[in-house]
Amino acid sequence: MAGIKQPIQDLMNRLREIPELQYVRVWNNQIQSRKQGQHYDYPTPAAFVEVINSPVWEEIGMGFQGADLGVTIHLEHEYYDAQDGTFEQDLIVFDLRDKIVAKLSLYEATACGPLVKTGESQSYDHDNVYEYTIDFACHFIDSKGSPYDPDAGKFIDKTPPTGLQVVVNEVNSIVGRENTPIHDITFKIPQ
Repeated sequence: MAGIKQPIQDLMNRLREIPELQYVRVWNNQIQSRKQGQHYDYPTPAAFVEVINSPVWEEIGMGFQGADLGVTIHLEHEYYDAQDGTFEQDLIVFDLRDKIVAKLSLYEATACGPLVKTGESQSYDHDNVYEYTIDFACHFIDSKGSPYDPDAGKFIDKTPPTGLQVVVNEVNSIVGRENTPIHDITFKIPQ
């Protein structure tokens, strides 16, 4: 059970598993701000996670609500020249795109269904900084309005005791062996 913060952190951690990505953060229009000199410098390739909250939420019951979320990954890659006569042709960004799609497709962040790619777009008017966006969608269940959310403090979720021993003195019937009394059966649940 979770609010929206945990799935965002899960997505960023999943992207950090791609060794080529040098920087992963929540989207805050960093690429445009950086180009305008209004943002701090960061290493590239970089990936930024933007979550587009749904305007339509459905009550599931007991305070749980569900909605489809949009997730956009903004991929930033700085590229100059491959020195092979293909000036301004950044093909590396497509390798990075493929790795992101492979890493996130069908991934299930906390409280989310599987991510499905819904679209992508590439920059056609760029300098040495290339931006590529990849769109995904998933269903999210928000438990923060429910008394059953662990953070609500109203209910305690805990593992049942281990080493439990159940002693049955008499069983009146067992399917397939009706009317056959069985005495002194002991069930042990291992720890």
